[in-house]
Amino acid sequence: MKKIAFIALVLFCGSIIYAQDYQKKQITILPASNLTIIGDSNIAKFQCKFDTSYLEGTQQISFTQTGHQIKFQGASLTLNNRGFDCGSKGINSDFHDLLQTRKHPEIVLELNEVALSSNNKGLATIYISIAGKKKHFQVPVSIKNGAIAQFQGILSLNIKDYDLEPPKKLFGMIVVKDVIEIEFDLHVKK
Repeated sequence: MKKIAFIALVLFCGSIIYAQDYQKKQITILPASNLTIIGDSNIAKFQCKFDTSYLEGTQQISFTQTGHQIKFQGASLTLNNRGFDCGSKGINSDFHDLLQTRKHPEIVLELNEVALSSNNKGLATIYISIAGKKKHFQVPVSIKNGAIAQFQGILSLNIKDYDLEPPKKLFGMIVVKDVIEIEFDLHVKK
């Protein structure tokens, strides 16, 4: 019994010390940021650009850095699906049908950690929730530090991984391809 109590005390103290290592920062994603979903069909490519006015103001994140590894808590970006504009009413409607916007009105991106390498590059581990399903990805990112930091990258994902069925038009003559790209250029004020 004493052994179990000792282990519990060590784990509790270790978690307090670990939690204290996290620094807190207020960040704001600036309107100069861009986030675009790029898709393709057997006819033409399309782009759905996100209107940054839909983003929340300032949010607090926690992070800790050990060597070249940065771990985050609370670093999430919630995107209201209605903030995407695909260029036409018909494509917007198809986009919202695909994402099941009525049932799942948001896409959530959660930054878990970044492994930094040389030349302002890194590998970000993120979770993306779309249509009620959450998936894990690793994304190469370019990072520019400063009073306003900039994070750029492109993530390819297969919409079928989220059990989403790409829309077909004109009796199946126009078919959207399964793989889309999420291209981001985020400007973050610390």
